[in-house]
Amino acid sequence: MGMAISSGLKKLWPLLPILGLYIVVILVFSSDDLIGDEFRHVYYADNIINGFYTDANNPELLNGPGYPLVLVPFLALNAGFLFLKLLNAIFVFVGIVYFKKTLEFFLSERYALILAILVGLYPPLLRFMPLIYSEPLTFMIVCALSFHIFKLCKSEHPERKQIAIVSCYIGFLILVKIIFLQVILLSILLLGVVFLLYKNKKIIRLSMAVAGGFLLTVPYILYAYSLTGKPLYLGTGGGEILYHRSTPFENEWGNWFSSENVLNGGKEDYQPDSVYKDLSQLSENHLDVYLKMESLNHMERDSAFKAIAIQNMKTHPKKYVKNTISNLGRFVFHYPFSYRNHSMSAYGYMIPNMFIVVLWLLSLYPFVLARKKIPFELKAIMLFYLIYASAIVLLDGRGRNFIIMVPSLVLFFSYVYVNALKSNLFKQSNS
Repeated sequence: MGMAISSGLKKLWPLLPILGLYIVVILVFSSDDLIGDEFRHVYYADNIINGFYTDANNPELLNGPGYPLVLVPFLALNAGFLFLKLLNAIFVFVGIVYFKKTLEFFLSERYALILAILVGLYPPLLRFMPLIYSEPLTFMIVCALSFHIFKLCKSEHPERKQIAIVSCYIGFLILVKIIFLQVILLSILLLGVVFLLYKNKKIIRLSMAVAGGFLLTVPYILYAYSLTGKPLYLGTGGGEILYHRSTPFENEWGNWFSSENVLNGGKEDYQPDSVYKDLSQLSENHLDVYLKMESLNHMERDSAFKAIAIQNMKTHPKKYVKNTISNLGRFVFHYPFSYRNHSMSAYGYMIPNMFIVVLWLLSLYPFVLARKKIPFELKAIMLFYLIYASAIVLLDGRGRNFIIMVPSLVLFFSYVYVNALKSNLFKQSNS
């Protein structure tokens, strides 16, 4: 036992400089003031400390309780915002360790280490390190989930422990990123269809784990239902996002804007976030709609925005297609955004993502040739995150959402290149 722990710690030594880098980035670039989504996460965590999640009379569900629940014990102890940001270093480091261990299922320890370090230095990941955002925690979850799915599917006998672990990570993922509720439900349906076609034991194990993950979220789903009266309704902000996604104005590309930007964008004394140019045109385009929404509660507002969005899609289908293409660009390259002062920081997304996406695309042809030799667990993981990517592109794509995709994409193309191109898989597939 002691030797195993010693061996495990020895394998971590090469990764420790990355942990040090994360801590330095947080200490150097952290702000004393909350910005952006930090307000929302801290707000919900404070609500939980006070015995509720959202106002029962006017529920506002903008994200799941997963990340706020992580923050609760530290905020309750008045640990300080800097400590909350330092948690990100731990989350991402643990994620990198899990990612390396997953790579070691099919790569040598040396090459697994190199790839793990490269992913650990992924610029957008570093970008969110000094922020109280859920991306670092989500990165850890998706890396851990991939490892345990591999372990579950590769074991000779079904392990209840691994099924339980995968279920816990899936449930946690849904509570952190509520978009995964729809992803999980569609995945359960697809697993059922695949099982009817192939009746593979691995499919049964994974189906049990995915269903278990969904069941773990039922208490929160029921809580949301008690507030909203709508089943599987976990977010009241989707309507506003879809409204901007369907914008019919040619000078806008479908990215979301806050009500503050719309209501005040035309005022001379209004100072928007420094990333934006003049927002007077934005305000002119949407002010009337937003003024009509002010008397509505959050659920009514969400429904009204969705109705206008659907009408815009029907009336201006070509513009909606343009917005969707733009959304795909924002998801992969963090570009383009309406009314934004684009800076050199965009290259921090574009350059690394370009390499990742091109390497993944180039791996698809050898994957198709050798698809029967590719393990089920790798195909399942890749399909799961492609479903997620499709959902994001239809909703609100931006560079930070792509962070979740990176581990699965790198796992996929590294396996294909190493085990398909450098082995006899091609010969076997073509014979």
